[in-house]
Amino acid sequence: MSAVADPADAQDLWDYLRLGQPVQAAECILVFGGHDLGVAHRAVDLYHQGVAPRVLVSGGAANVPTNSRFSTEADAIEDILLTSGVPKSKIMIERLASNTSENFWFSAEMLRDKGLRLGRFVIVQKPYCERRTVATARRRWPARMVTVTSEDVTFDDYCKGDIPVQRIFSMIAGEILRLQQYADSGLIEIDAPVPDRLLDGARRLQASGFDARSMGARHVGANLR
Repeated sequence: MSAVADPADAQDLWDYLRLGQPVQAAECILVFGGHDLGVAHRAVDLYHQGVAPRVLVSGGAANVPTNSRFSTEADAIEDILLTSGVPKSKIMIERLASNTSENFWFSAEMLRDKGLRLGRFVIVQKPYCERRTVATARRRWPARMVTVTSEDVTFDDYCKGDIPVQRIFSMIAGEILRLQQYADSGLIEIDAPVPDRLLDGARRLQASGFDARSMGARHVGANLR
């Protein structure tokens, strides 16, 4: 590492990226896959709370959780749903998506193929992906009502979990920079530009070695979801 990372930078980015939207009743819980199975446990809680009568899980093979016995993110999540009491008849599985835009795209295609005209969704994402998910929904699903939620966890506790801190800091730094870059390119719609102090904080983290999600990263992990 070329510099020493300041954990306060990571905390600031985490606080900005999480939206804390209230969970509202919906027609479907839409779970986006990835390396973090916290989304599965959050979806279980929402289903048993009666937030929505069905669950759609979207996730391909790009970022299957470490040491998983499953070949896709969606199958790893479904396993937790089933073992936690969500009926298989209430679960739909989409196994192709490799990024957030594809989560929306392929989920919409599955719903269409099933003849389901659903308009209200609660999306379950990783905590630091909440803001970008809403911004993407505005472009991909403008006619649908979408709210986003994630695992109820503090940043400190998240860093004490199974995911290495190196990966968490890299993901958060890359997420902030991508948020602004995608907005500038018109791929997503954010309410306001990302504050300069947060962009600077993300760059400091990457300069400290937390650069696995850098736009120019060439080593293993450059395309972490």
